[in-house]
Amino acid sequence: MKLGVLGSGQLGQMMCLEAIPLGHEFYCYSPDQNSPSQKVGARETVASYESSEHLKKFLDTIDVLSFEFENIPKQTLEFLKQQKDTPVYPPAQALIIAQDRFLEKSHFRKLGFRTAEYFHLTKDSSKFEISIPFPWIIKTLRFGYDGKGQVKIQNRTDYKVFLENAFQNVGSEYLIEEVIPFQKEISIILTRFQNGDIVCYGAVENEHKHHILDLSIFPARIPIGLNLESIELASKLALSLQYVGTMGVEFFVKDNLLYLNEFAPRPHNTGHYTQDCQSFSQFYLHVQAISGNTPPSDVRPKPTLMKNILGNQYEESLEITKELLKDDRYRLHLYGKEEAKPGRKMGHMNFKGTLEEVNPLFHEL
Repeated sequence: MKLGVLGSGQLGQMMCLEAIPLGHEFYCYSPDQNSPSQKVGARETVASYESSEHLKKFLDTIDVLSFEFENIPKQTLEFLKQQKDTPVYPPAQALIIAQDRFLEKSHFRKLGFRTAEYFHLTKDSSKFEISIPFPWIIKTLRFGYDGKGQVKIQNRTDYKVFLENAFQNVGSEYLIEEVIPFQKEISIILTRFQNGDIVCYGAVENEHKHHILDLSIFPARIPIGLNLESIELASKLALSLQYVGTMGVEFFVKDNLLYLNEFAPRPHNTGHYTQDCQSFSQFYLHVQAISGNTPPSDVRPKPTLMKNILGNQYEESLEITKELLKDDRYRLHLYGKEEAKPGRKMGHMNFKGTLEEVNPLFHEL
């Protein structure tokens, strides 16, 4: 089968590494040349996401389309919704919801999920009184990730300063969110198959530095009841979207309650540990789902840790990995990006074991 994805970064790379051994041809489409996906065997189309001509040619080449990147222009997603010849998994509407923070939060509330309080901020609605208690996080409505496009507002003075420059660009929109003083952040990685079956690993616990994921710990250190509830909520979300493929769903845990934060309509950074969890990876399950296969009969991941490797001190991190790789419980995954930049995800390292067993050097990556 010829599998195509929009996007050509590290997630596409890891999908490709699972797809080719399964006998599939793998194609990627993005504006970027010499991409991580292309470097491991993906057949690369370099073109604008807005080019309907190039998109149509790409769709004519492949048997099924998926995504490794959710910030696809809305006009592209609307184009995909109109075409009928090539199956698109997950459906384009799932991305339209995920990339608009107001639509996303509104969808969660319609399903009865607990979320932070929120307010859709536009030039017109900025005149209204907002009842959410401070502090707030104000986020751009679209295209934010890893803490980009966010500002913390402590009081009315901060908000007044923010508004002075908020609407210089025509059409600027934001979401104001209540700050949840959570005890933990967890996520659920699940895969929904075309027959409706769902495979879920259980909750993974996530720690961040400077708004970027630093460490994932599987299984999450939470009560079994919360683990089961998070699986149930994530599954309900997947069903509501008629989702096919792998997705990541993030929750805050506060006072033994779950607050749904956001979802990613693609394999997720917090699921990278699954590559070495001694079971099936999230990328394998995604490829199997979009290509029409049924779930594997037995998915039992073992305790695993994942540490992101950023471009901040890349050479030093690579020296540390050389030492850790002397122990065969460590696995290194590098993305082959052309340039290391501060905050840029260059790779990750997994450890097959628990937090108590890991070498302290692992935390220095």
